[in-house]
Formats: sequence, structure tokens, C-alpha cells
Amino acid sequence: MTSVIFLGTSAASPSVDRGFSCIGILKEDVVLLDCGDGAIRNILKFGVDVRNISNIFLTHYHSDHLSGLTQVIETMSIRKKQGELNVFGPAGLVDYLSTVQRVTNVAFHKEFAIHLKELSPNQSSFAANSKITTFEMDHTLPCLGYRIESEGKIISFTGDTQPCKSLKSLGIDSDIFIHEATYLQKDIEKARDTKHSSPGEAAKAAAMARTRRLLLTHVNDSYEKPEEMMKESQGTFRDVTVAYDGLRLDL
Repeated sequence: MTSVIFLGTSAASPSVDRGFSCIGILKEDVVLLDCGDGAIRNILKFGVDVRNISNIFLTHYHSDHLSGLTQVIETMSIRKKQGELNVFGPAGLVDYLSTVQRVTNVAFHKEFAIHLKELSPNQSSFAANSKITTFEMDHTLPCLGYRIESEGKIISFTGDTQPCKSLKSLGIDSDIFIHEATYLQKDIEKARDTKHSSPGEAAKAAAMARTRRLLLTHVNDSYEKPEEMMKESQGTFRDVTVAYDGLRLDL
């Protein structure tokens, strides 16, 4: 069985209840989508064995999606992970992690190999017994959306983006479409300035892609009630959930 667990659901400013972006896909091993600062705490809190993480896919290099990576790697080393860790991301991954390794000497005593692979949009790879396809999102930094197909199940994740043409191809017929929804419609000018989406825009993308279920994430701490996000989206797409840290879905 495949499960999805939300390990961090906040936007760029975290709250007491929400950590930075991180999503786990649980099968025989664990795949992470993004790895924001402090992700390791929720990985441990919600019962994910860090030694079982085999693949990490980074959407882009804003710190709320990236800066927890070295903490995860360090903890893997301390807990004696064996085998391999594959890390995927847009161009710049090798530069970033080699610099971190040189400066911090992270996981000096590790007993596992780290393989880095830089990806471009519209590229397919195979990892964790899944086909992974990348799509170009529209954000303030180059950002990849990931479509993960395995065992008849499809999980799609936008990372950060404003509405763009490739969202339909990313999400088409997904079992779960995980879409950022940083700003309410009342703050749509802020969304455009920072190239983010609203719940209503996420719902339109989900409807256009004929996905089965929409999960809203990258939640802005300025909005106290998820009901506001639900209200904006459910008029367009019915099966919507505002993700929260610790939410687990079995597929």
C-alpha cells in the first residue's frame, strides 16, 4: 500500500502548528518531496524511519523547501543508514550540496552513498519503483513540479507556482493532486507579486486535470481558518482537503 504523509505544510513563514514544506510517500521505502528547515523533527515525530528514506525530490531552492536537507542527511548518518540516498532537483543541486559538504563536512562518518541528479522540465526518471516526470512551474526561481506514477497510483505535486499551462499535464487523472495555495483571493495581488496561487486557482487546475482529490498546502500563517481556503475552492472542485502537519492518506 502507498501512503502520503504531510510532514510540513506552511508557506515561507512557519507557525506553531505548521513546519516548512515536506511530504513523504511511504511504500517499501520512503520518498520525500521537498525538505524544508526542521523537516527532520516532523519526520521523527510522525514515525517515519529516516533510514528508510531512499529518494528526495526538491522542487526549487528557496530555503523553506531545501534547508532541512543537511539535517536529514546528518541524522541518517547518526542512525547508521545503509545503502544509497538519491537526491534530485533542478540545476544547481550539485553546486549547492558540494558547497555545504565542503563547508560543514556534513555526515562525515556516513555509511551510505549519496547520488545527486539534476533534472530539467519534461524529463522522466525511474526511482523507488516509480516513474517520475518533471514539469516546469512558474515561480520566482526555477521550480519543478513532480508527477509520480506507480502501481496504478498517481501523485502530483506543484511545489511553488502561480497558474501556468503545465499544471494540467502535471495533474491529469491524478489520485492526489498536491497544490500550493499560499494566498486567498483577497490577496491575489500578493500572489502575483510572489508567483503563488490561491485556493480557487488550485481548484481550477484540479478540475481541468480531472484529478480525484485535491490537497492544498503551503498554507499562509496569516489565515487562521482553513475554512476560508475550503470556501474558495469547493465551488469549483468538490473533493478538497487543506493539508496539515501529520495528515496521512492511504491510497
